[in-house]
Amino acid sequence: MGRADEIALLSASGRRRGGPTADIRVICGPGGIGKTSLIIHAVEQVIARFPDGQLYVDLQGYGPNPLTARHVLGGWLRDLGMDERRIPAGLMERSREFRSIMSGRRAAIILDNANGEEQIRALLVASGRCVTFISSRDPLGGLAASLRLRLDGLSVTESLELLSRVLGRERIEGEAEAARQLSDVAGGLPLALRVLSGRLVDGSQPITSFLGRLARQRAENRLLSEFTFGDLSVEQSVALSREHLTEPTRRAFDLLGLHPADEWSNWSVAALCGCSLMEAQELTSALCRAQLVRTKRTRVLQPSRFYLHDLVREFARGQATRQLTRQDRDAAVIRLASAYLAMADLADRAVHPSGVRHLGRTDAPRYPLDAESEQLAITDPFGWFRLESEPLAAVVSRCRDIGAWGLCWELSDACSVALENLRLWDVGARCAETGLEAAERLDADRARAAVLRNLGEIDRELGAKDTAVERLEQSVDLFKSLDDPFGVIDASSNLGLVQLRWGDPQAAQERLREALDTARGIADTRGVSWTLEILGECAALRGDTDTGLRCLREATALFEAAGEQRGQAFALLNEALLALDDAGWTPGPCVGPGSGRTRDVVEAEDAARVKALLDRADGVFRELGDVRNSALVAVARIRERIVTSRDREARALSRTAKLMEGFELDWRLRGLLVHCDAVLDHRRGARVSAVRGCERALVLVQPFGDRLSMAGIRLHLGVLAQDGRRPAEATGHYRAARELYRSLRREDGLRVCAQRLAQVES
Repeated sequence: MGRADEIALLSASGRRRGGPTADIRVICGPGGIGKTSLIIHAVEQVIARFPDGQLYVDLQGYGPNPLTARHVLGGWLRDLGMDERRIPAGLMERSREFRSIMSGRRAAIILDNANGEEQIRALLVASGRCVTFISSRDPLGGLAASLRLRLDGLSVTESLELLSRVLGRERIEGEAEAARQLSDVAGGLPLALRVLSGRLVDGSQPITSFLGRLARQRAENRLLSEFTFGDLSVEQSVALSREHLTEPTRRAFDLLGLHPADEWSNWSVAALCGCSLMEAQELTSALCRAQLVRTKRTRVLQPSRFYLHDLVREFARGQATRQLTRQDRDAAVIRLASAYLAMADLADRAVHPSGVRHLGRTDAPRYPLDAESEQLAITDPFGWFRLESEPLAAVVSRCRDIGAWGLCWELSDACSVALENLRLWDVGARCAETGLEAAERLDADRARAAVLRNLGEIDRELGAKDTAVERLEQSVDLFKSLDDPFGVIDASSNLGLVQLRWGDPQAAQERLREALDTARGIADTRGVSWTLEILGECAALRGDTDTGLRCLREATALFEAAGEQRGQAFALLNEALLALDDAGWTPGPCVGPGSGRTRDVVEAEDAARVKALLDRADGVFRELGDVRNSALVAVARIRERIVTSRDREARALSRTAKLMEGFELDWRLRGLLVHCDAVLDHRRGARVSAVRGCERALVLVQPFGDRLSMAGIRLHLGVLAQDGRRPAEATGHYRAARELYRSLRREDGLRVCAQRLAQVES
């Protein structure tokens, strides 16, 4: 039956020193999890320890007619040989007689299916060498147990073993993948596995075709109907647990069936149920004790997260449909969505406190939050968005389903900045596309303008240049028609970034200058500081060090004054990158004499400043949980070691960087890291490895419009081809690099390419 560790714990001999006198072992878990089977199996393993036998009773604690302790004791006293006429009438007297008889015996007492402490207190033996095993859906925290074992679902291996015992090992091995999927559908619940295997035992259909039926039923929210076979029923088991809840807790359980997220925290339960946070915590605790809600492990000091087993969730959803009116169900979802919007607003403002991106996101309701919940969003905004990203997308989708269009687009907009910076493109795109549908349903230009800008940002970061330009241009025009200068500034700056990457840096600079003038004219601190930061990147891309430094340092000061740490860190990081380029990282690939300044000069003038800038930026990014930009800092640190000829340190940093979370799914960043390794390979004479690295880096970087990096990699490939005596190939790479430098108006890059081409042609 599996559960070897649990059986070992349950059947271990002796009581812990200093523990309770009675040896009471509690096994708790949801209905159908296999508590009874586990106890019986564990007792059978050590049956020799109980020479005086076993006493077993099914207390039917969750049935319509639970047994009373008085009734159980009457039967046990008869079984133990007491004359019917001498059995006391009262509960306490019967309990006293029972304990007296058992005090000198070694027996196993099994109290199965208990519904609470009150049902079993009189049945407990307080001394002697008896062991009492209790199964319950409640953890029975009021008992001084020597062991309390909480059962969760079976592992995949254990699930497959259970299926094998019913359906035969040969059949399970013959449809191994289908059997694994079947165990996933059951979610590790032994009762569900017994039902499914019972339905398949006659061999009339393959497991694969049965899975197809289950998938169709799941799509129609009828999956639970498939989990009944004979007298076994998952639905009946869950229903019994629900019936023993108080009325407020039953209502909370039903409402949780409406929660669109796969997991949640108590603040969202408070909104869903329309109660205080403290009341929500009590309701969740009661549902956890009833084994209907499960707790997901979180990091230390993080609020607990909760979820429902898929089958329990479907049952709760069905109860909500039957017990609540459509109006009440929609009202609960709107409370929940408005709470997510209130939390997202707080977290969004914490991410960029220097001002608004646009006007007009104020019509949808905001749920009144308690101070404790607000702190979750304010203290760690990126952490909150990362944790709630999928729930946010699910809530946005649910708002669409019920036609709550205002909540739909405002929620999608409130999470756009954080999802972009967390590189959660799929989630961000889903939210934004739904937000755009909401804008169309509302026929609201304010919503259209904001959501088109958000989609344009996503397109830009995913390398979809043409779509990004189209959407951002529409956004700028809409914001202008709405007389929303904040929106115009933000959308124009984003459009400038697209032009910077794929178009003309000079044209980008002109657009950004226009946005800057507008921002200064209305004293828009956020617009001024972010536009200056992008202008600094623009100047750096063109090789204009003085202008770049001036813009970035002014942006840093403004961000610092406004308390916008993230913007300040961006500006510091870009100043460090500009200093590294000036020290010799660009335009040459830092692989040979003359590619950069000398080591002594670089160390004296730049290394300490670059390190200080990177340390400050990285400290902020780590505090904010911005893993993507922490990864970019790591690349910058490797470059700093390379330009100062500390190759061994650079390699060590590269090995560490590859394990960082920020490189996941950010192919441009990974390409930059790969190119660093290629430079190091070239410098140690591993030319073939260096060529492969450059080619891979180019493939990773190219879709994202990073022309300066592409030019450097092309130039590097040209050097490698030239060293390998392949002049035609070298010429091709140098010319490609030259065109990229020309598009950027980089005179230094053009000079290097001209020198290299002259060497090859001579």
